[in-house]
Amino acid sequence: MNQSGDPALDRLAARIGAAIHAHRTARGLSLGELSRACGLSRTILSRIESGAGNPSLETLWRVSGALDLPLGALLEEETSPRVRRIRPRDGAPLHADSGMDAWPISAEPRAHRSELYELALPAGTEQRTDAHLPGTEEVLVCVAGRARIGPVGDEVEVGPGEAVWFVADRAHRYVALEDTRLLGLMRYLGAHG
Repeated sequence: MNQSGDPALDRLAARIGAAIHAHRTARGLSLGELSRACGLSRTILSRIESGAGNPSLETLWRVSGALDLPLGALLEEETSPRVRRIRPRDGAPLHADSGMDAWPISAEPRAHRSELYELALPAGTEQRTDAHLPGTEEVLVCVAGRARIGPVGDEVEVGPGEAVWFVADRAHRYVALEDTRLLGLMRYLGAHG
């Protein structure tokens, strides 16, 4: 491993290398496939992944672009605890014009990212949503109330304890038939899913 003489830089190089390796393998890409996608040699990528490289900003941009990630995903320090209590409505509230409110429960910036939300829809709320990126899926579990949910024209009615799954790459909607609480899981699989 490359020792720069500066422990902070060595830790940064190791963290960047581990992040690139984790995102590459999560996508099922070989080193050669990533090499072709970003235009860097396998040797350079191998050195970076092992923490021995000293990648320039331009190199990191090429790698992050090939992995379809924001540059920050390669630079972030892993600070996630192994166990975390999530209190009700602890996340920053999100409000839709339709009247639906959502609170993020979990959102992970991984290659196959998923996000979990608590949703509250007052009776009569109709939340219409445009198509998400190809490969995006939604799973909504009805905790209380009744709602019609799904792609426009293919909605299904769910009640307490029931769930609906659909591919969300076309317009879809949630219609609250009464005051409704849902847990919504968004899975962003993209082209690599």
